Amino acid sequence: MRLLRYILLASIFITGTAAAQNGKLLVGNQSILIDENRQVVVTMDITVPGNLEINTNNVLTITPVLKDSTGTHVITLPEVLVYGRNRAIIHERSNDVPQNAYSVVRREKGSNQTINYTTRTDYQKWMHGADLELASEIKGCADCKEDEGNQYVTSAYLERYTVKPLVVFVEPQVEQIKNRTEQGRAYLDFPVNKITIYPEYRRNPDELREIKRTIDVVKEDENVKITGIHIDGYASPEGGYKNNARLAQGRAEALKKYVMGEYDFPEDIFKVTSTPEDWAGLKSYVEKSDLADRDAILDIINSVVSGKEDAKETELKTRFPEAYAKLYRDVYPGLRHSDYLVFYTVRAFDLEEAKRIIKERPQQLSLQEMYLVAQTYPHGSAEFKEVFDVAVRMFPTDPTANINAAAIELEQGNLNGAVRFLQKASQDEGATLNNYGVLKLLQGDLDAAESYFKRAQEKGIKEAAANLEEVAKKRKDFEVFGK
Repeated sequence: MRLLRYILLASIFITGTAAAQNGKLLVGNQSILIDENRQVVVTMDITVPGNLEINTNNVLTITPVLKDSTGTHVITLPEVLVYGRNRAIIHERSNDVPQNAYSVVRREKGSNQTINYTTRTDYQKWMHGADLELASEIKGCADCKEDEGNQYVTSAYLERYTVKPLVVFVEPQVEQIKNRTEQGRAYLDFPVNKITIYPEYRRNPDELREIKRTIDVVKEDENVKITGIHIDGYASPEGGYKNNARLAQGRAEALKKYVMGEYDFPEDIFKVTSTPEDWAGLKSYVEKSDLADRDAILDIINSVVSGKEDAKETELKTRFPEAYAKLYRDVYPGLRHSDYLVFYTVRAFDLEEAKRIIKERPQQLSLQEMYLVAQTYPHGSAEFKEVFDVAVRMFPTDPTANINAAAIELEQGNLNGAVRFLQKASQDEGATLNNYGVLKLLQGDLDAAESYFKRAQEKGIKEAAANLEEVAKKRKDFEVFGK
C-alpha cells in the first residue's frame, strides 16, 4: 500500500549498549505514518537482548501503547509474546494464540532476537503528539507477575502533509554591451536674466562640486568608458515664455561649456536640450500639497497647452494670489534646475571579478553575471538570496530579475512579496506560470495551482510535473483530513 506522507521521526535507540547489558529491550527504526486509507501505521524493530533471561516456563509480554499526554485517550496495540522453551512447546501443541497477539516467538537463550513490528489503527485527531510506549512484563506458568517495566519509544507527530513545490529560476541572457547611466540634478544660481555660470556665486560651488563628483566616479573607473553626457535645462513658469526658453537653453549650454572646460571630453559626446517652463514639476508639488485651492490650481496647470503658458501663469497669479505667492517663494526656485545624465559602457567581468564587483559597484554587472555569482553559493544560503535581491534592485523592471526574486520569496514563504515580483515578470513564460502555480499551491488553491502547472508543463518546465504530484498529494490530504 502506498503511503501518503512520512510523518515522523528520527530513529532513536532507546536503550543502547549500556541498556542491553541490563537486559532491557531495544527499539529502533520506529516510525508512524498515515496511509491512504486514513490509518495510522506504527512500525519499529523490537530487539530482545541476549542477556535478558526468560525461564523455560515463563512468557515475556511486550505491549505497545499509544496514549495522549493526559492519559485520557489510550490505545493498546497488538502485543508480542516471547515464550520460554517449555512454554513454547505447550503453545505449539495446543496452538492457543492469544486474541491480541501480534506474534509469538520462542526465546533463543543468549541470542539477540529482533521482531519487525508493524500494525495499523484508525486515525483519531488526539493521536497527534501522542506517545508510543512499550509495556513489558514476565509471567510464570501460574500467571504470577515476576517483572515488569515501561519504555518510552517516541512521539507521534501526525502533521498534515506539507507541500514541497519546486520554484523555477531563469538564467538571464548575456548582455552584449553593458550600457549604464549616472544621473543628477543641479540647482545652479544665475543673476537675473543671465546665462553665465559664476562658480563662486551663492550655492554654485557645492552644486558644481557634485556634478564633478558624478562625472569623476565614472571617468576614474578603469572598467568603464564614457559615451555621452546629456544636459537638460529647466526654467520656472514666472515671466514670459520666450525669455524662459532662452534662459533654460542658455543655462544648459553654459553648464556644457563649464564641463568641457574641466575635462578633455570631445564636444560630440554632449547633447543639450531644455524645457522652458517646468510645469510638470509644479504639478507634482501641488498634488502633494495641502493648499486650500489645490484642485482648482491643478485644473489650471493641467489645462496648459503650447502657446498658452503665459496666459495660464497670469490666471494662476490673478485667481489665487496667496497661493501663487507661496509657490513663487517656496517652489519656483526648485523648478530652475539642470538635469544631467552621464552615459557609459562597462566591460565584461570574469566570475571572480564579478563576486567582488557585486559588493562594490553592482550596477556594473549584468543580470547574467549576477546569476553566475549566485550559482557559486549553496542554494538557499544567505549569499544566494542576497545576489537575487541585489539583481532586482539594480534591474527593478526586468522580467527575469523579477521572476527570480519571486522564486526567492516563494522559497522563504513570503507570498505577498512574491506577488509583487510576479506581476512584473513575463506573464506567459513557463517559469512565471510555474511560480504562480507554487503561489496558488501554498495558498491552498489547488485548482488554480494545477491549471498553472499544466500550462507550465506544456511550455517545457520540468519542475511542473513534480509540482502536479504535490497537488495530487495535497488533494489526498484533504480527503483524509478535510480542508
